[in-house]
Amino acid sequence: ILFVDAVGSSRLMGQDESGTVARLLNHINERLAPAIARHGGRVIRLKGDGGLIEFASAVDALAAAIEFQQAIAEANRSEPEERVIVFRAGLHLGDVIVDGNDIYGDDVNVAARLETEAPPGGIVVSRAVRDAVQGRLKATLRQRGELSLRNILRPIRAFDVEWNGQDWPVVPTAAA
Repeated sequence: ILFVDAVGSSRLMGQDESGTVARLLNHINERLAPAIARHGGRVIRLKGDGGLIEFASAVDALAAAIEFQQAIAEANRSEPEERVIVFRAGLHLGDVIVDGNDIYGDDVNVAARLETEAPPGGIVVSRAVRDAVQGRLKATLRQRGELSLRNILRPIRAFDVEWNGQDWPVVPTAAA
């Protein structure tokens, strides 16, 4: 389960609503959607500045998240500071309740809460994800410790994901 959300987009909306919306949609359509498609993800729900995505594989979920964050970082290099949009991502592996085209449950909430713990431009994963992906991707998972997450009864052992941009070259999109 991958949860992504833009950081500080409400501040940007106040300064330039139409421009911010256009840049958010561009990031989602030109960077997030292709990464999801390349790794077999299924968009559960999108909101204006982020979304909930389901993957059959934790490896695919983390690869998509890293590719997305790398593409955003690359796109932001040419943007003036006041126009930069960055995202955070949280990943968790667990059971979900399927209701039509939606998913629910404690494990979805864990992914959403982990996203709020990620630094801007970063990814935080649970121990379950770390155990599933360890040694299978070019990324380092640095222990963050046990986190007490809002409305989650048990502490969650979390890890920050670090990667070298040279290991994750940005895949050109059709619009690029």
